[in-house]
Amino acid sequence: MATRIYIASDLHAAEKAWRKFLNAIKGNVYHADVALLAGDLTGKAIVPIIASGDTYETELLGVRRRARGEQELATLRRDIADVGFYSFVTSSEEAGRLAGDEAGRDELLERLMTERVNEWMALATERLSGGSVPLYLIPGNDDEFTIDQALATPGHLPVNADGRVLDIPGGLQLLASGWSNNTPWNTPREESEEALYARLDALAQQVRDPRRAIFMIHVPPYDSGLDEAPLLDENLRPTISAGDVLRGPVGSTAVRRIIEAYQPLLSVHGHIHESGGERRIGETLAINPGSEANHGILRGYLIDIGKKGIELAQRVEG
Repeated sequence: MATRIYIASDLHAAEKAWRKFLNAIKGNVYHADVALLAGDLTGKAIVPIIASGDTYETELLGVRRRARGEQELATLRRDIADVGFYSFVTSSEEAGRLAGDEAGRDELLERLMTERVNEWMALATERLSGGSVPLYLIPGNDDEFTIDQALATPGHLPVNADGRVLDIPGGLQLLASGWSNNTPWNTPREESEEALYARLDALAQQVRDPRRAIFMIHVPPYDSGLDEAPLLDENLRPTISAGDVLRGPVGSTAVRRIIEAYQPLLSVHGHIHESGGERRIGETLAINPGSEANHGILRGYLIDIGKKGIELAQRVEG
């Protein structure tokens, strides 16, 4: 009987997408045996909510929003969380002070990131307790190291597989890494292609049989069709030619070398939200579920693995 893997990636603090993911696992909507989340758990933006008595005001995605009372405030904060942003209630004076305090904003963002990851792990533990579907996840290159303690909290059911080779159901092994090659944004978990190759090779040498292994590596392989993104100019703006945005491969040559060298049965990636799909690299099926989590859409993949290999690869959406 085949082992079914349910895969998603790049939820970026989007509360609605996270709850959809957990509900799909808990309800066994896809009849999965294992769930994987391939990195980038946190968001990047704070939305201050200005309090004046029992009235609260903010701007969300260019729209002015007003809430009156605690119930409307809770709805407003949920709407902000659903698109992957962080909110905090404050005064206009404090919001103005933070606008000019980069270190203070960074400290606040890291605190809010960590709080949400803690909440997510606690919710997953509550929802998945007593179930039969284990959840393995990794941080991605965008995720600060401050969340690692939340991911490692004793008693939480989701397993942080980053930097490990683990046995998983179906007689399979999972190699996992959330690191990427260097990006224009100087993210927390990125490094040179040489360092990334050494990191991945050290893990791959621990794998018993690559043809019974899944390599979950956040960044996709270079020039695979799973890594197409807008090409940026020196000011980090999309390059335009004849009115069109130029696109090209931005994945990792180290990841491609690892896949070509070891030929795992399956490789799982994320990182490039707009490049969902599947490709063959030699004998390896490489997939990227893609992501539209900030729109409340949960992109995913189902992979069935039998004794002779992959029997099904199917995109799903929730």
